[in-house]
Amino acid sequence: MKRILIITGLLIFSTQIAHAESTDILAERQRENKLAKTTPNIYKVTAKTGVAFKVQTAIGYITTIDLPETAMKVFVGDAELFKVEVYDKQIVVKPLTDYRDARTNLTVYTKTGRLSFDVSVGPAETADFVMDFRLPEDDALVENAFQDKVRQKEKELETQYQKKVSQQEEKVAELTQEKFEEELSKGALTKRLKISEKEDGVQVNLLSLSEVGTRSYIRFSILNYSDRDYRIQNIVLGKETIRRKGFNLRKEGFVPVEAEVNTEYLILANSYHYGLLHFDKLVLRKNERLVLKVYEEGNAKPIRFSNIPWEVK
Repeated sequence: MKRILIITGLLIFSTQIAHAESTDILAERQRENKLAKTTPNIYKVTAKTGVAFKVQTAIGYITTIDLPETAMKVFVGDAELFKVEVYDKQIVVKPLTDYRDARTNLTVYTKTGRLSFDVSVGPAETADFVMDFRLPEDDALVENAFQDKVRQKEKELETQYQKKVSQQEEKVAELTQEKFEEELSKGALTKRLKISEKEDGVQVNLLSLSEVGTRSYIRFSILNYSDRDYRIQNIVLGKETIRRKGFNLRKEGFVPVEAEVNTEYLILANSYHYGLLHFDKLVLRKNERLVLKVYEEGNAKPIRFSNIPWEVK
């Protein structure tokens, strides 16, 4: 009887150790890959050239690597240990052995850059089912939980907003200079933008871009959904130089553009204002983009617009 109890205790202890090891392995791989976990065993990953991403497979399972671009070339270190199949933007990896120390590397070349992987075999509970890779600039399109809360607030204020639209349209006329109104009456090229950026309960909307003669005008609105007043310190327009290196876009310089701003610099809680930005017509090079930054008093992080559409058609 004593021997049975000892054996049972050893089995329980061994199971606990195995579970702890699996948990530690998964945590370590998530930390090294800097994965954004969505659902168990499925991840969204930002593509980087200088990183070896760890991929753990398991016998009886496949691991799918979703690429942001078509795979041009795929190389596997040991094809006898792992079966690798390529389908356009998908790569399927399946282990051919249950040897726990089985390991190899995988290199994938796309049009933009290179992805490297460290592939191993492990238990099923810590296996990677899907790794969904995104280009770095695509991450900006992924909305977070805060933006979902802002949408809720937008719906709550929708009725109030519609009632005030007509009143706010009158304020726009007050913001424009007499010269602008005279030129505008002669005819202007206008393009609707409908671009929005949000930060801490404050949303800035770029509404339209207009060209009149040698002058350009950006019409915008600032909506304060928060329970505090929002004070504008500065609104800066500029040209930013961008260069691509592999998967990454590198910012190489920002040159401010001289512009005049007409707006209210204090936006009370749960209110909004329209504004107008006007400046000399710009010429942008192929690797330049138009950037707008709205700074709040006491806050070094601006609400930022990158790559504002420039041509008016």
